[in-house]
Amino acid sequence: MTPPRTVPHAAFRTVLLTPVDGPPPPAGVPGTGFEARIHSPAGIRSWLLSTVRPVGSPAPRSFLDEHLALDLTAPGAARWRRHADVLHLGRTGPVRARDRLCAVLRAFPGCAVATADGTDGTRFVLARTGGRLALRGSPSAPGPVLGSLAHAWLATGGALTELVALAELLAPVAPAPAPTPTPAPTPRPGARRGA
Repeated sequence: MTPPRTVPHAAFRTVLLTPVDGPPPPAGVPGTGFEARIHSPAGIRSWLLSTVRPVGSPAPRSFLDEHLALDLTAPGAARWRRHADVLHLGRTGPVRARDRLCAVLRAFPGCAVATADGTDGTRFVLARTGGRLALRGSPSAPGPVLGSLAHAWLATGGALTELVALAELLAPVAPAPAPTPTPAPTPRPGARRGA
């Protein structure tokens, strides 16, 4: 069910994930960089996700994800929390973070990802799938943004444990070059078409 249009306008997000030639993953680990472009009425922000995928995973391709992300510390957000795909709790102590995130996922069955900011600077993410992520010394990704990136990644079929690094991009990255199609053979002079 789509919530009425009176929901806070900045809460709707569209995330476009596009494979790019990014920084290499750790030696010996198959990985890919993705540009994650988040579109919302508040503007467009781009992030570079460095990921590792299990051996034998299909080749990465672009993916589009749309969802409702709410920061529960913002005025009026609590009214729409039952409709949200991503909920951000605000600041919490690192010891209580997992319990609080679990409680949010139990209380709101439509929520796929819950995030919180630890008082020690750690960002916590918990997915309904059971996946957990804790980024220490993370870049300036606000909790709701990190939740949106995690939601988009999970929607591709990925796991939170595959996300290894995050960096904000000031300018969009050029997409990875597409494979060059094989040119059609040139017909011999005097050859009949369709033969």
